[in-house]
Amino acid sequence: MRTQLTSLFTTLNTTELENLTREIKETVATGIQVKNVKPVFTAANLWNIHNMRRERTSRRYM
Repeated sequence: MRTQLTSLFTTLNTTELENLTREIKETVATGIQVKNVKPVFTAANLWNIHNMRRERTSRRYM
């Protein structure tokens, strides 16, 4: 059994730590058109949900 632990991460000096924790100002993307289209819920979707439920319950009692 190994008694020594090898570190996966190297030690960071103060300048590297400062660079990692520095706050970056973000900008909001403009000119993007987002389509808010809801999917159509059809009778086929309802039948599929109902059919999947029936299969699950029948498998449970086998």
